[in-house]
Amino acid sequence: MSRDRRGEVAAIFTSHGVLDASTTILAARAVGPSAEANPIVRELLAMGELPAAIAMLAVVGLCCGAWPVAADALEAPEWVGLGLATVGAAVAAVNLVVVFA
Repeated sequence: MSRDRRGEVAAIFTSHGVLDASTTILAARAVGPSAEANPIVRELLAMGELPAAIAMLAVVGLCCGAWPVAADALEAPEWVGLGLATVGAAVAAVNLVVVFA
């Protein structure tokens, strides 16, 4: 039976989804979408903020939906999911540095 990984999923979605998407859009407003390092997100931002946000949240949502199955299959400890969430928070923090620099 699967472990309860709802906390990991919520943390990953919050950091990589909500925080990253919103701070990426703020950074693009501040310096332009051409400064985005990810070429896919850069193209999405060129299409508009709403399509970029929807696509980013959809992809992260799909990954979060698969996380419990993948993590259980790999017998990953909880800290791996929380580590992924920490990386997302760090990316959001860098985006905020760009916004306020």
